[in-house]
Amino acid sequence: MLFFDEDVPGGATAYMMQKVLEEQGGYYYVDTQPKTLAAKDHRPAYSTDGDYFSNPNAEDVFDAVYNMMHDVDPIKYPKIF
Repeated sequence: MLFFDEDVPGGATAYMMQKVLEEQGGYYYVDTQPKTLAAKDHRPAYSTDGDYFSNPNAEDVFDAVYNMMHDVDPIKYPKIF
């Protein structure tokens, strides 16, 4: 279970995780620890120039999901360096 948001850590992702795990019992259906993927903890830029470096991108999402799959089955999904 991966909660993804472009907000800073502890923002909407924490709220979503709380709703799914505590209120909906989502922990019954997971094989590995739930994780959040949010923007880096930073002072946001005043223009759009900083968005590309502070917000999660496609590679960040792939890495997070692949590492969770590695936690569940390390032989089928070997560690990527």
